[in-house]
Amino acid sequence: MLIQIVIGILFFIGVYILISDEEKWLRLTTYSYFILLTIIFVIGYINQLNNLQEPELFDISALRNWIYLFGYLYSVPIMIVSAYIWIPYPKKYKTLRSRVLMISLIVFIIMTAGHFLNLFFRLLFLGIA
Repeated sequence: MLIQIVIGILFFIGVYILISDEEKWLRLTTYSYFILLTIIFVIGYINQLNNLQEPELFDISALRNWIYLFGYLYSVPIMIVSAYIWIPYPKKYKTLRSRVLMISLIVFIIMTAGHFLNLFFRLLFLGIA
């Protein structure tokens, strides 16, 4: 449980670094979304783990579904915020082809990182169960 807390703190530091220079509405919306999402996730995760302790209710599919849902609820907004922040940077390129290639590369990197973030989230909270 300690490693999950440490990685959660590192996640919030990463989100802070990502949006620290952005507009106030984006910072407030993102911070409040992830704080509220974390509170809901932790309460539900602890509840699901307590349900697994009871031998007559041993069903890991509910825990798996909970973690899969919140994996997407964490990774997809991070991808959207990252795209909102990084897509305007290729405007300095003069030709349309170079802009499209740079935007495509940025979107590919964001989607790949978001996918690995989701997989890492699943591995962190579900393990090999």
